[in-house]
Amino acid sequence: MNARNLIVPALLLLLADSIGCEEDDRNSFGEPCAPEVCDEGLSCYAGYCEEECVEDSDCQPIDGWKHECHAGQCQIACDDQGACPQTLATPLECITEWCAATKPD
Repeated sequence: MNARNLIVPALLLLLADSIGCEEDDRNSFGEPCAPEVCDEGLSCYAGYCEEECVEDSDCQPIDGWKHECHAGQCQIACDDQGACPQTLATPLECITEWCAATKPD
């Protein structure tokens, strides 16, 4: 039997299996992330899944916080005291003027 006849189907099986897992492991808005594991319409930004956007209205409101579109990515602005909302699935901290996921200790 030709080796190619064994290798190609095995590679296709591995590819199909990895694609299936990737779809199951996607995270929602505000959940922690690593590159390429956020739901459709979201991308990994500063350690959490954040919405992609064209304008500010594409960013879902977060009560009491500025959630604005900058360069195609929604971003949560820190408040005047340098705080960030703690209502998402990911704890956030203020880095310069924008909120980012808290780094684990």
